[in-house]
Amino acid sequence: MTSFTFLAGLLLLVLFALPLLLGFLAGRAFREGRGRVGLGLLLFGGFLGLLARPRPLGFLLLLLGVLLGYGRLR
Repeated sequence: MTSFTFLAGLLLLVLFALPLLLGFLAGRAFREGRGRVGLGLLLFGGFLGLLARPRPLGFLLLLLGVLLGYGRLR
């Protein structure tokens, strides 16, 4: 039973981390001028943001990733 709980928690963590990561990659692609790649990453991140249970949180993580990826890295 403990392994099921661990796997469910790991799946939930991945489900929350993927919109953030895909948003970051989409922001970097838009910044580098690769619009079609960025749009594809953004659409898939939006789809995964829909799957995250509190839906505003999934979209907020996606938006945060886009802003982090599009912003200036030092």
